Amino acid sequence: MEKVLILHIPVIHKGYLDFLRKNRKSVSHVYILCSDFLSELTEFKPDIASLDTEAAKTLLQSLGFENVSILTKENVGETKRKTLLLVNDEISRNLYERYFKDQPVEWASVFLRWDKSTVEAIMPLEGVEVSHEPFDIEMFGEALKEAQKSGDWWRQVGAVLVKDGKVILRACNQGMPSDHTPYQAGMVRDLYKAGEKQELSNTIHAEPRLIGNAAKEGIALKGASLYVTHFPCAVCAKTVACSGISRLYFREGASTLDGKQVMESAGITLVHVPA
Repeated sequence: MEKVLILHIPVIHKGYLDFLRKNRKSVSHVYILCSDFLSELTEFKPDIASLDTEAAKTLLQSLGFENVSILTKENVGETKRKTLLLVNDEISRNLYERYFKDQPVEWASVFLRWDKSTVEAIMPLEGVEVSHEPFDIEMFGEALKEAQKSGDWWRQVGAVLVKDGKVILRACNQGMPSDHTPYQAGMVRDLYKAGEKQELSNTIHAEPRLIGNAAKEGIALKGASLYVTHFPCAVCAKTVACSGISRLYFREGASTLDGKQVMESAGITLVHVPA
């Protein structure tokens, strides 16, 4: 059966180029999604920097694809009774469910851009050190006590900063500007699933609160160790990576998005201290 490729190219990068070169000879026709499809298939408006369809068409032709068209509601029937090659991302999945359900499809197992299900995915923390040292266990006793000070109903996170074998700062996740703000104004996080839009919150996480307090007190963090009850979210992981902290100890949780990768690339040693 004839195979056609249908895709959206928001930006050019190596992932797209490798994918296109690999499949250049395996498809008879390429269809680029028009803007009408995009507005229907995703809740987000296309970024102003996104590649427009005509530019994408020119690119595909320069890569050796002879038959390239813009897919519209008027010509979508041309792709019926053909095998589809689709990128396994949010837009393509929605397209298939709405227009091509039960039609033969091959899903490309190549990651081309972040999509919602990937961002929310939890990656097990493999390849990290494990410690049962009495001192580390003691520090988690301190972090857990700090967590009890949090007013957050969903998750209480505590963190302690250690330098030269001594606790120099403590922090927990806390509503801002007050512990009571989430209850007075409503908890923003109630509108989102865990891991989604982590930057939107009226609560500050324990890690940036602790690092901010260190800056306020003039405390240098280079070479310090951070003990935190839960593995940092992707946003906090980047803050930790830029702080000078050299070792991060955690009790529970897993990495979302690129948290583990970012901290390890900054030279931070990750250590799991099981309960």
